[in-house]
Amino acid sequence: MKSIRYIPSSLITLFVIPLLLLHSCKPDPNTPPVASFKVAPGFGTTDTLFRYDASAVRDLEDPAEALKVRWDWDSDSIFDTEYSTEKVITHRFTEGGTFYTTVEVMDTRGAIHRYTDFVRVAWTNRAPKASFSISPQNGFLQDEFTFDGSSSSDPEDANASLRIRWDFESDGTWDTEYSVTKVVKRRYTTPGSYQVSLEVIDSGGLTGQATKSLNVEGTNLPPTVPGSPDPQHQSADRSTLCVLSWSCTDPESDRLLFDIHFGTSENPARVATGIEARTWQCPPLQYGITYFWKIVAKDPYNAEVSSPVWSFTTDTPVNDMGTFTDIRDNRVYKTVKILDKIWMAENLNVGTMIHASTGGENGDGYQRNNGRAEKFCYRNEPANCDLYGGLYQWDEALNYFYAEGATGICPPGWHLPTSAEWNELINYYKEQQIGPADALRLGSRSGFQALYSGYLIFAERKFYDINQAGYFWSSTPNPNINHLAMGRSLFVGNPDFKEDTFQKVSGLPVRCIKDY
Repeated sequence: MKSIRYIPSSLITLFVIPLLLLHSCKPDPNTPPVASFKVAPGFGTTDTLFRYDASAVRDLEDPAEALKVRWDWDSDSIFDTEYSTEKVITHRFTEGGTFYTTVEVMDTRGAIHRYTDFVRVAWTNRAPKASFSISPQNGFLQDEFTFDGSSSSDPEDANASLRIRWDFESDGTWDTEYSVTKVVKRRYTTPGSYQVSLEVIDSGGLTGQATKSLNVEGTNLPPTVPGSPDPQHQSADRSTLCVLSWSCTDPESDRLLFDIHFGTSENPARVATGIEARTWQCPPLQYGITYFWKIVAKDPYNAEVSSPVWSFTTDTPVNDMGTFTDIRDNRVYKTVKILDKIWMAENLNVGTMIHASTGGENGDGYQRNNGRAEKFCYRNEPANCDLYGGLYQWDEALNYFYAEGATGICPPGWHLPTSAEWNELINYYKEQQIGPADALRLGSRSGFQALYSGYLIFAERKFYDINQAGYFWSSTPNPNINHLAMGRSLFVGNPDFKEDTFQKVSGLPVRCIKDY
């Protein structure tokens, strides 16, 4: 049998006593405090002094008077006060809105707790701001001035509810009653410098005022009679490329608009209105014709002043001119004979206009082999076909018969010129040391009258170069690239009438040459 061993009591005491001592040295547990507060009143204005009372904060270990609090008025995590044992504090908000306020309480051992509550703060009624405009800013007795107070505003009230009244002379007497109507009109009967006042009032009875100066002069004077005509009156041998110009001023420097009267009648009809520039581009003119024109100037006060009727006569061509009637539509074309060959002296204009983007049989803008002639008009405007002729894709120009010198879309007895025929015409002037474009453009005396009629880049469905460049098809394909064809081009300010190549789907003018 095993013997039982006994542990001496002194040894037990040696181990137990330190454990008891260690336990007795641990601090008492600390419970965090509890934060709370009341605010009075719970609703106010920017004039209200709110009272915050955190006297109800508590802690299990510390008395209330030992607890410290601090305040964050708008809960932006930045405390606006330092810790203090004072539990009651007041605060006034400078802006309207809903504000969430946080109190943080800390006990003597550093434990903290937070509590948040809110108050609603309304703006104290603030005065409205008066603001207005006058149009025109200065003027004449004929002017009806518009006074617009719509820009007046108020921090609390909607603009529509604000009422305004006017004193048009600032003589201390209001000329209108308060009204929510913000726009009024008025004419003055006496010239002078006026101070115009506006007063705006809000729903709380607060007001704001604004004043502006207005200078009203006497009766507005009409423009001067238009003068300095170019072409000069009764001048002769004027180019068929015509730009009218004139001078005209206004005593008050008013913005002037002009009506253009132009034609072959001694009492020319009005052909343009509301022109602001003092120049006007004439349509292509005919040789040896006397043209009449006048300018009517208008100011903003409906005063009209007319120039006398002026006239000028265009020059005559050096080559024989004639006319030709297209039996397909009875349109009459001018013709010119150069180097024993007869050319049309204007661009072909035959066929039905289709829109370059949405026209045609399939609504895609393509001209098609459908037994009828189709054309584009510059900017899809029919009037431009009347001035500059039609624009044709190369297949349409050849009427889908692909042979050099084919009749194509030209009238019977005529054909689309070949590249060689264009070269012959152009080289004729080069051999005379004359720039071909200068010799053949509108305004020259050759009679050919090549127009700067622009063209259509069909891939973009956009028109380019009106009054800047002229383009013409030939019946010759590009020998190297199948989708291109040869043509001619001339540009403003450039004496060359150069050989060019174009995509066959582009829209170009056509000049026909008579069969020989």
